[in-house]
Amino acid sequence: MEENNANVEIFEEDSVIELFDENEQAVKFLEIASIELDGKFYELLQPAEPMEGIGEDEAVIFEYTVNDDAPDERNFTPLFDEELLERVFNEYLKAVSEYDCDCCDDCCGDDCHCGHGEHECDDECGCHCHHEHKE
Repeated sequence: MEENNANVEIFEEDSVIELFDENEQAVKFLEIASIELDGKFYELLQPAEPMEGIGEDEAVIFEYTVNDDAPDERNFTPLFDEELLERVFNEYLKAVSEYDCDCCDDCCGDDCHCGHGEHECDDECGCHCHHEHKE
């Protein structure tokens, strides 16, 4: 079994970055998430404006490195390896599902048992975890 060493940061605020295409034209992207996987860093970006070939609900994944001379600068390279794209995107999906699971404070964590709707209960917390709703 392959060990997964992933760390995902999901951006809640609209953070816009500017990258330059092959013609040195500035292209603005919204930062969706930053994913560290197996010691490398990836960024899930969504075009800030409509872009040919990319749907409005689609995103692109770039690998990035930090410039040692200027730590605030990142160098982005498009990711084309299908297997790696899938691994990075699956880590993002896993983080989003944990982030958005609507579980009560007593339910989620490393051992979430709420089933995300697999169980039925009459509590008001909405996560179907059978914990009493706390206000």
